[in-house]
Amino acid sequence: MDEAVKRRGLRRRRPNFDDSSSSWLVTYSDAITLLLAFFVMILSVSDIDQGKVEALQEGLSTVMTDRQQTTPFTDIKKALDDYIAQNGLQDQLSVVLDQRGVKVEFANVALYDSGSADLKANAMPLLEKVSAIIRDTSHETHMIEVEGHTDDIPIANEQFPSNWELSAARATHVVKYLMSQGVAKERLKASGFADSRPKKTDSAQSIEQQRAANRRVVVQVRRY
Repeated sequence: MDEAVKRRGLRRRRPNFDDSSSSWLVTYSDAITLLLAFFVMILSVSDIDQGKVEALQEGLSTVMTDRQQTTPFTDIKKALDDYIAQNGLQDQLSVVLDQRGVKVEFANVALYDSGSADLKANAMPLLEKVSAIIRDTSHETHMIEVEGHTDDIPIANEQFPSNWELSAARATHVVKYLMSQGVAKERLKASGFADSRPKKTDSAQSIEQQRAANRRVVVQVRRY
């Protein structure tokens, strides 16, 4: 066999490693880009559960760095849960992480007398502590929405022609208190919902128990 033909055969059989060792990176980067675009699209049309997002961030950080990562919403919840447990306030205050962020709920009896929007004197220590935790733990990019809710018993007097005015006044007074404790007014919002957004209550509860559950003030800390 001609020597030149043999050399050509050897060249055909010899693998070429010049550029193939890194060619997989192109496919990999394309796949990652497509996945990123997919998740961005999903997030853009989804109602993100901020509480779950923070829980995921904590879990990923713990796995990747072997250190417990804290996040603002979970910090707020932990601080308030500790305060509630230490002072036996389970019937006056509750805290949950939800799809908007962290929700702090005051039973109406903790802040107001029936039919009144004036904060009770003995409510001040509780409100002061909650305000301090929210002020010191939340971020300046967090919005703080205060909601007033009433039961379905109508009210009609010179000060409050209906439950709408009563619920709005209660929310406004909490907002003003938060401002007095150093929370920037640009981060605050007050809303009154009267009895338009009742809680999901146990059907075994009496009407009065259900009404008591619906009389509440909610402070929602969320991202803008």
